[in-house]
Amino acid sequence: MDLSGFTYVRLSPEKEILSFDCGDTDLNEFIVVDAQNYLQELLAVTYLFENDNDVVAFFSVLNDKILYEQVGRNNLWNKIRKNIPHKKHFKSYPAVKLGRLAVNKPYQKQHLGTSILDYIKVFFIDRNKTGCRFITVDAYRESLAFYEKNGFKYMTEDDKNSDTRLMYYDLASLKGLLKI
Repeated sequence: MDLSGFTYVRLSPEKEILSFDCGDTDLNEFIVVDAQNYLQELLAVTYLFENDNDVVAFFSVLNDKILYEQVGRNNLWNKIRKNIPHKKHFKSYPAVKLGRLAVNKPYQKQHLGTSILDYIKVFFIDRNKTGCRFITVDAYRESLAFYEKNGFKYMTEDDKNSDTRLMYYDLASLKGLLKI
């Protein structure tokens, strides 16, 4: 779905939240209650896609990193390190965490979530202000297939039976497709 038909807004303290219901109580509560608090406490920034009547979708992002301690015991760390050529090896690599992503019920099943993920990927390559190689997400179990379909990989098998799984996307996989 093309995002250009919606107004794109960075949440601000004075922004009134329009109608929103994605069918998930936790995500609905986040946009109405928590997003402003996270912004005020400098923990996360939330972006909205709106039309005249509704918040069509939203996502929030915050700083993160992939630590050796998280993935060092499996082959992922060696795979990451091998794909980042430099003389000095780091003990962590910069990432942005996708804290929340939700689509209002009337707009679900129209590939809007995928369009938003594509937007975020390009945003953090094109307007990367501090250096950010990866996108991470603690994906709800019911969202795992969605993130897999959008190129995210599991960071570890340790959380295989958890309610959420830590996943990552390597932004360098897009560098050849985009003119940076």
